[in-house]
Order: sequence, then structure tokens, then C-alpha cells
Amino acid sequence: MYGTMLFIFIFSLLVINVNSYGCRCSCCAGSGCSLLYLGTLSVPTCASTTCVDACKASYTTCLVGLSNAVCAATNIFKFYTISLLIISTFTFILIINKCS
Repeated sequence: MYGTMLFIFIFSLLVINVNSYGCRCSCCAGSGCSLLYLGTLSVPTCASTTCVDACKASYTTCLVGLSNAVCAATNIFKFYTISLLIISTFTFILIINKCS
């Protein structure tokens, strides 16, 4: 029981919640054109014109004509580092062996 609780505690310390920002780019060139979805880019933030600037930098079609960029944040969970996970796993195994 003690080992399981310790494992859950260590595991919860290794996982962090991170915001990931995705920018959906739609652009077209020429008069009377329809916006065409070109793809999604990762951006550091949704602030100000970051999303539009990223679309214009990545897609030449967005430099002229119409462009539309929608930015959205998504929460993802990830580990700090693999090495920290390995070290913590070895520590956990040593503690379990010592307690039994």
C-alpha cells in the first residue's frame, strides 16, 4: 500500500500541464478568391498578431490577398524529462525492495 501511494506521488510530480497553441491558417491570393485551409502551425502564444505573422511567414499565399488565422490553446500533459522519469523509477524500485 505504501509503495503504491509513493509511486502515484512521484508520478504526479513528473507530469506537468502545458498549454500548446495551434494556429489554423487559411489564405488565398487574387481578387474574389475563397479562403483555402493550408495547415496548422505551433506558435508560442495567441497574443496580438502572432498567429497571422506565423501564417504569413510559413505560407507565401498569405503574404498577399486574404488571410485568416485562428489561434487556439490546448492543454497537454507531458513528462519533465525522460532521464528524470528513469531516475525516479529506479528510486521507486529501491524503496519498494527496502520496504518488503
